[in-house]
Amino acid sequence: MLSNTAKDRRRTEAKRIQFEFSPEAFDRMQMLKEKTNARSYAELIRDALRAYEWMVDEKEAGNEVGAIKGKEVVHVVKLLF
Repeated sequence: MLSNTAKDRRRTEAKRIQFEFSPEAFDRMQMLKEKTNARSYAELIRDALRAYEWMVDEKEAGNEVGAIKGKEVVHVVKLLF
């Protein structure tokens, strides 16, 4: 059985995962990294995950996510789940 200290350490340890991207997807990721001044691809993915999590939370709360210019709704994001 793990001690509380060992359990806490396991919760805070970083997990390493590996992705495969098509050349087109990698180009898009590289472009977004430059546009957002992300220091690394890991930072870019973490930021994207937070944004997606926020969109999911908003949908679950019954809200729509979209782009608004002034008072005009320009685009509503359709989440596919």
